[in-house]
Amino acid sequence: MSKNRIATLLLTAFMVMFVMPANLSALDDASSLECDGGIVSRGDSEAEVRDKCGDPQKVTREDADSPIIWFYNFGPSEFVSYVSFTNGIVERIQLGGYGD
Repeated sequence: MSKNRIATLLLTAFMVMFVMPANLSALDDASSLECDGGIVSRGDSEAEVRDKCGDPQKVTREDADSPIIWFYNFGPSEFVSYVSFTNGIVERIQLGGYGD
């Protein structure tokens, strides 16, 4: 087997073992989100989340059948938070890496 082939196989193995799993699990589920105005939990309404955390920095939605996702970035010492809503109710809270 050539050195180039071995190098390619080693690089591929490294990517599969270390890089890809990190990308697949980039967001962690959380049971709640602590904001200055209170704690957000599953079942809270959009109005309650806005009262507790303020306006989101970004709002996204992939299509009409997917949840609305509010994005909060509370700064470099806090995790970025993603709050997913279905029918105006918190369905899921996820945390990413540290914010800006």
